[in-house]
Amino acid sequence: MSTSDFTVGEIVDVRNYGRAEVVEPIVTEAGSRFYGRIRIKYQCDGKTYYARPENLRKTVQVKQRVLLCHSTTHYRTCAASVVNWNDAVLEVGSHEGECTRLLSRRCRYIVGVDKSPATIAAARRRYPELRFEEVDGFDVPMLKALGPPDGSGFSVVLVDIGGIASLSTVAALVGLYYKEFPFSTKIVVKSVFLKRLVEDCLPYNTEKSNPWALLHVGGGAEDNGVPTSGSGSTGVGGTRSVHPDPDSHTAQTEEAAEAEEVEEEAEEHVEGAGEGPAARMSLAKEGFGERLQGGVGRGAGRMAGSSARGTEESIGQETGPGGEACG
Repeated sequence: MSTSDFTVGEIVDVRNYGRAEVVEPIVTEAGSRFYGRIRIKYQCDGKTYYARPENLRKTVQVKQRVLLCHSTTHYRTCAASVVNWNDAVLEVGSHEGECTRLLSRRCRYIVGVDKSPATIAAARRRYPELRFEEVDGFDVPMLKALGPPDGSGFSVVLVDIGGIASLSTVAALVGLYYKEFPFSTKIVVKSVFLKRLVEDCLPYNTEKSNPWALLHVGGGAEDNGVPTSGSGSTGVGGTRSVHPDPDSHTAQTEEAAEAEEVEEEAEEHVEGAGEGPAARMSLAKEGFGERLQGGVGRGAGRMAGSSARGTEESIGQETGPGGEACG
């Protein structure tokens, strides 16, 4: 990184120490004992030092509330980038206290907790100047009670219960902290499985990701799902949509109505009351179908019967009982 990247008034992160403000640009006087260094003022105590540019890093403030890491190195680096000098930090799963010690230089208040009595005892022996407590990570009221004396609460929560801890346990713990702690609280988590899960997720945007354009923005004919141009056979982005053929639909409706009329007429003209309903219906349908296929309607049959009866009557009138012709 070029030394010209640091400007007076900028907040930088000093390796292994914490946040500081650049108060003077790089010293360019060849005879100075601080040649090539930048004067900084630490936020924690206000003291000034001349630091080498290679030990300074620009600070980046992320808007996301939860930060996921997959390794110890990334976890500690991420925690160092998130923690500010005025933060109150809680580390859940502090183990023997190494990360807690490193971060203690960067914040005004820090507590490490673990549910293992042996681990807490080891941390207290190694770093007696720091506070370590035996607390279960799911006991949120107890965790909150460990906050700073001024009652401001924790502004950063670090979670390291093992990088390969079960996904269900880590997810439940992070979800609990996300709900119970203030929204301004940053949560840094070390978990291989949770990080992979989130990397495989994508928030669904209905406006940008919907090929059928079920939701429309703005006015116009498209608000009702009606295309403004084209034949209507394609949807948004060239996606083809299926529209029923109105002529085909009408034909199907007429055929269904005709079939229903056929059944009704068959029921009306069925004979043979002694047979069952199913048999009578089958017989009527067969007879009616034959009349339709042969082109001879019910009226034609009636006309033929009337003609035969009329012929018989005329013959009966012309001949007498004995077959003699009437004069």
